[in-house]
Amino acid sequence: MSKLWRSVVVFITAISLWAGLAPAVSTQAATSSVDVDASAALAIEAKTGKVLYAKNADKTLPLASMTKMLGIYLVREAIKSGKLKWTDTVTPTASIAKLSQNSDLSNVPLQTDGKYTIKQLYEASLIYSANAAMMLLGNAVSGNQTKFVDAMRAQLKTWGIKDATIINATGLDNNQIDAADRYPNSKTTDQNQMSAKDVAVIAQHLLNDYPDVLDTTKAKEMTFTEGSDTTKMSNYDLMLPGLSAAVSGLNVDGLKTGTTDRAGDCFTGTVEKNGMRIITVVMHANGSGNDKRFVQTGKLMNWVFANWKAMQVTTKGKAVKGHERLTVVHGTKASVPLAATKSLTVYVPSSTTANDLEYQYTARLKDKLEAPVQKAATAGTLTVSAKGDTLGYLNGQTSETVSLTTTKGVKRANFFVLIFHGIGEWFSNLF
Repeated sequence: MSKLWRSVVVFITAISLWAGLAPAVSTQAATSSVDVDASAALAIEAKTGKVLYAKNADKTLPLASMTKMLGIYLVREAIKSGKLKWTDTVTPTASIAKLSQNSDLSNVPLQTDGKYTIKQLYEASLIYSANAAMMLLGNAVSGNQTKFVDAMRAQLKTWGIKDATIINATGLDNNQIDAADRYPNSKTTDQNQMSAKDVAVIAQHLLNDYPDVLDTTKAKEMTFTEGSDTTKMSNYDLMLPGLSAAVSGLNVDGLKTGTTDRAGDCFTGTVEKNGMRIITVVMHANGSGNDKRFVQTGKLMNWVFANWKAMQVTTKGKAVKGHERLTVVHGTKASVPLAATKSLTVYVPSSTTANDLEYQYTARLKDKLEAPVQKAATAGTLTVSAKGDTLGYLNGQTSETVSLTTTKGVKRANFFVLIFHGIGEWFSNLF
């Protein structure tokens, strides 16, 4: 993001709110649909990936500095594996140091003789969207920019993302990066591009695998200090409580903004309310005012909470209605009780009742179990979805699944009992 552009955004946002010109998104009424004024938008439940809203969510678009969420994930993976420590220091190359001095871009100043900790650079990348800091983290993880971009691409493939274009670690237009740091054979006109679904996948993995990332993204400001250089970093996420684009009732605590001329105003946000955490992605927001990405995000968040709810449909260790028992053949008992292996919560439209849920049972082997049957044996799986829900899940699934297992064992009947059962079945078949 351009530092000059950010200053304009903050100023106009503050004036708009003071003058009462900003839309009152905090009172968004529950409706059957909402039109997010952006080129693309998406909302998901953070843990399950249940899609709650989608608009052009598969369309590939420039994503600007939202790219940094992917790089930050790789940094966290390196720390987790022991390859890096928070206290490790790294020194910038001449080209990265030069980029850091560009006051037209979001940066903290770096010196070629300076040593910067991984923690410092991590905070600067998330809070202040510092481009050179993110590139320096890439060097720390992979050795150079080319190898880091290769690692970013490889990570996307492991998540099943195939339609993304990644040519640098920052999301800047490629012509803003020194030739020494550009990906081989890339063009100056190249830029990172993804769909809203792709961005949501990255955000979901970052939140679920490293939830403490929110401890950084919710910080309203922080100071970057090294030697004589001191930079006050004000968070670009103006939806944080108390900042100029905050929305009453939404305690937004992340995640990442992005802005370039071609990407427009982008924002990946997250908030938890009523026990449900959601992730929203808004790409190239439209509308009046320079706080438009936050206005559209607030509108989307409020609509989701007004129109979706959590519904617990199974309880771990308890029977599921309609699937309480399973027939056992050649056993000392004619059937065996079943129970869910986990408590399952599905996210459904607010008007959904228990009668609106669809259950589909799939037996593991047969509709009947052959004795002997062991306790805790998997009998089958149960998929649950809301009738009429066409949005599905981020991973392409259309329902949630829970396994059903036996809560007791059933021994095989002895020879004489089996003979008696066989005679009984023979006579019953006659009639």
